[in-house]
Amino acid sequence: MKTGQTLPDAFETSPRLVSLYAQPHGDGETTGWHSHERGQLLAAARGLMVATTAVGAWYVPADHALWIPPGVAHDVAMRGPVWMTSAYVAPPAALGLPHGCKVLAVSPLLRAAIAALAGEPPLYDEAGRGGHLAALIVDEIGRAADAALALPMPSDRRLVRLCHALMAAPQMRRGLDALAEAAGMSRRSLTRHFRAETGLSVLAWRRRARVLAALGPPRRALTPGLPPPPG
Repeated sequence: MKTGQTLPDAFETSPRLVSLYAQPHGDGETTGWHSHERGQLLAAARGLMVATTAVGAWYVPADHALWIPPGVAHDVAMRGPVWMTSAYVAPPAALGLPHGCKVLAVSPLLRAAIAALAGEPPLYDEAGRGGHLAALIVDEIGRAADAALALPMPSDRRLVRLCHALMAAPQMRRGLDALAEAAGMSRRSLTRHFRAETGLSVLAWRRRARVLAALGPPRRALTPGLPPPPG
């Protein structure tokens, strides 16, 4: 990014299709609960970020990015030193992008387009190179493949407790019957409700939790819930 650019709030209110902002964060830092009027592509040039919303957690390692739709409250925690780059997409264009949070594998083209736009003035020529780069970024976000780094959380308290137990012991080998008993549910009820609330089977969720644990588990509980009210 160029030095002397405007502060983050100016990027939020930019009249351009895409605006950029980048900053370093230290290990253990968090952003606190907040949301944006614009859609946000949150990328990690280095380090690991763990973003939490009311419905789950998303792991964002280097060379990946998290798409966050406008208005979605979220908190981002840093695992190690992180260089965070955000591409804010104007609401009308964001409507055509995924309606939920999604971790994307950053393609070389998307990475190059973001880097090139960072070299343009904040109020770049919409009919020139800057405008073309911004349109390309939006198009690449829409085309990017899902990196399957989401860990959706249920809302049922029994299932939440079970998820926390699985995250605390990712190599746990207990079968479905034992997990259902631990949750205080029948096997049929467990499998039906778990898939309905997370979109994954219990075993698929556990496999994903194991993969994500290897990246670096979050240091605080991922219990779903809305952020604290303002003030």
